[in-house]
Amino acid sequence: MAKLHACRVQGLDDSVLCGRFEVPEDRARPEGRKLSLNIVVVPATGDSVASDPLVFLAGGGVAPATRYAGFLSRAFPALRRTRDILLVDQRGTWNSGALPCDVGVPQDTAAAMAALRRCRDSLSTKADLRFYTTPIAMDDLDVVRAWLGYTKLNLYGVSYGTKAAQVYMRQYPDRVRAAVLYGVVPVSAPTQLDLAASSQASLRLVFRACDDDSACHAAFPQPAAELDSVLARLEAAPVRIPVDGSRTDNAVVIQEVTARTARDLFQGMLGSARAIERLPWIIHSAYTGDLKPIAQAIFGDLGPPPPPRGVFLCILCSEAMSQVDAAAVEPATRGSFFGDFPVRWQLRQCSEWPRGPLPKGFWQPVSANVPVLAISGDLDPITPPRYGSSVARAMHGTHIMVPNRSHNDVDPCITGMFERFLIAGSAQGLDTSCASAPRPLRFAISP
Repeated sequence: MAKLHACRVQGLDDSVLCGRFEVPEDRARPEGRKLSLNIVVVPATGDSVASDPLVFLAGGGVAPATRYAGFLSRAFPALRRTRDILLVDQRGTWNSGALPCDVGVPQDTAAAMAALRRCRDSLSTKADLRFYTTPIAMDDLDVVRAWLGYTKLNLYGVSYGTKAAQVYMRQYPDRVRAAVLYGVVPVSAPTQLDLAASSQASLRLVFRACDDDSACHAAFPQPAAELDSVLARLEAAPVRIPVDGSRTDNAVVIQEVTARTARDLFQGMLGSARAIERLPWIIHSAYTGDLKPIAQAIFGDLGPPPPPRGVFLCILCSEAMSQVDAAAVEPATRGSFFGDFPVRWQLRQCSEWPRGPLPKGFWQPVSANVPVLAISGDLDPITPPRYGSSVARAMHGTHIMVPNRSHNDVDPCITGMFERFLIAGSAQGLDTSCASAPRPLRFAISP
C-alpha cells in the first residue's frame, strides 16, 4: 500500500504498515479544524489477500486499537493468512488527537470537579468536545476503509468496541462481511445504571462457586458476611497501610484503604477469572485484620494505560449518561456492595461536560443482515450475558455464554471460536466444544 510506509510497532517482531489520514473534526465544516488519525495495517501472511480485513474495535471507551497489534497477530494466525488486520486509533485517543484529562475521584469531590472544569476549558481551546462520539468515529473508520481500498470489513469488538461495531453496522450495513463481539455493550441499555446490580449478581455467583468448592468453603464459609463487615469497618475508619513501593522510587509507600477504594477493587477483580480466584481470600484476610493484601492490590493494579479521560467523558456523557435518570439511581443500586457513588459521580461530571449530537434513533436496538457471533462470560459484572443475548437476538446472530469467564478473559478458546467463525463467515457448524468444557475456578486459600 503506497499510502502507508513500513514501520515497527510494540509487541510485534514483523514489519507492519503505518500511516496517517486527515479528517475534519466537524464534517459540517470541512474547511475547519482537522484531525490526523493514526493507522496501522498488519499485512496478511499469505499470497492471496482478501479485500475484507479484520478491524479491531477496542474497549475502554476508548483504548487505542493500534496497541493491540501484537495480540491480534498472535490470536488469529489462520485468519491472517488471507486477511490484513486494520487498526485505527479512534479520534481523541492516543496518536489520533488525544484528549487527556487528569481528573481523579478524591474524597474532596469539589476539588475533583474544579480539576474537571480546568481540563474541559483547556481541551476546548484545541478541540470541540461535541465531535468525539461513536457515530462520528465510525464515519472516520469508513472513510479510512475507502481510502485504503477495502470493499468490506470484518469487525471484532470488545466491550465498548462492541457498541462501536453495532454503530458501524447500522450506519454502513453493506460494508460489513461478519462481526464478532465479546463483552457486549447494548446501544439501547443504560449500562452505567445497571453496573451496581450486575456486579452484585456476579459476586453472588462467585460466592456460590466458592461454597461449592470444598476447600474454598472450608477456608471461607461466610464470604458475604465477611465482606459486609470489612466494608462497615472501613466506612467507620479508613486505614493507612505501608506497601511495597518497588514500582516507585520509594522503598515503602503508604496506601490509604477506604470503603470506596475497597469497593472499587472488589468490583474490578470481578472482571477477571484469575482475580476472582483470589477474591474470597483477600476479603477474608481483611476480615481477620490483615489489610495489606487489599492495599497492595490497590497500589499494584496498574494494568494497561487507560484511555485519555477527555475522550472517555465525551463518549460517556453524550451516549450513556444522557440515558440515566437521577431518580432511578437509588432503586437501581440499593443493596449492592458497589453502591451509588460511581454512577452519581459520573452524572455530576457529565453535568458540566459538553454533549455531542447523536443520530435520530441512536438508542434503538441495532439489527443486522450479516453473520454476528456474540460471546459472554457468565461471571461478567460489566457486560452480563443478558446483554449479549439481547443484542444477538436483535441482530439475528448467535450468542454463546462461556462458563467461568468474565469481562477480561479473552483466551484461546474464545479467540479460536472467533477465528473459525470469521474464516467461514458463518456460525453454521461452528465448533464451540471448548465452551462446554470450561476451566474450573481454582480458588486461592492462602497467599
